[in-house]
Amino acid sequence: MEFTCERLMLGRFSALTENEHLARYRFAARLVEGRRVADIACGTGYGTQMLAKAGATCALGMDISEDAIAFSQMNDGSPNASYVTADAQKLTDISDGMFDLVVSFETIEHLPDVEAYLNEMARILRPGGTFLVSTPDRRIASVLHVFLGHPQNPYHIREYTERELVELLSTRFEIRASYGQGFVQRWLVFWPVQFLIKAFCRALGPARGGKFRDDLYSNGENIEVTLARSRSEIPKFWVIYCIRPETPIGEPTQIES
Repeated sequence: MEFTCERLMLGRFSALTENEHLARYRFAARLVEGRRVADIACGTGYGTQMLAKAGATCALGMDISEDAIAFSQMNDGSPNASYVTADAQKLTDISDGMFDLVVSFETIEHLPDVEAYLNEMARILRPGGTFLVSTPDRRIASVLHVFLGHPQNPYHIREYTERELVELLSTRFEIRASYGQGFVQRWLVFWPVQFLIKAFCRALGPARGGKFRDDLYSNGENIEVTLARSRSEIPKFWVIYCIRPETPIGEPTQIES
């Protein structure tokens, strides 16, 4: 399978990057027992396997990459896990309300048609089901966004702040809670401060600069998914806990006379 920096393969990335990804699935794994679970943009399937082993009735991993799905199928022998090639923006082979929990980590920032994606996430989730979505906070991921007007990561189409993400998700879902990983003080994401930090990291060199940056933003004590409690802090990654309402948002509730 072709290696890409945007598709996690365990053993090919830094310990921090791997632990950040695994921590998101550990968080989701607490919710899966006895539930039908979809893992959207599952990549190499390590997360789907975690969800299956945590007690999901069934865990279906979906990814647009045929190579990633073939890798997942070859490396996961879990009897309650399966994998299919699928476009998150058009899940034509998935029935309405098929899942109790939909997990979609680090997906939304890559998609050209976010509206279609959210429509599909709501459609395949049963009423009352749970949707977990994560994405990096733009103010940390793209310090030069204020000048460039687009993400610095060439694989990302759009990145979000919490307010933008919650407003978008609220068009289809009830927002129950905002969680995050790697919380830092808000002043650290002010772009002049970010610019100085990144310049300092470059001056230190790749190894020392990378360690300094990792210690500053995502040391081993704060990679777990935790509830956002203070407006004075911003996480490296947001994890939003949503529920599909019994009545679609925007539709009137029928009142018996």
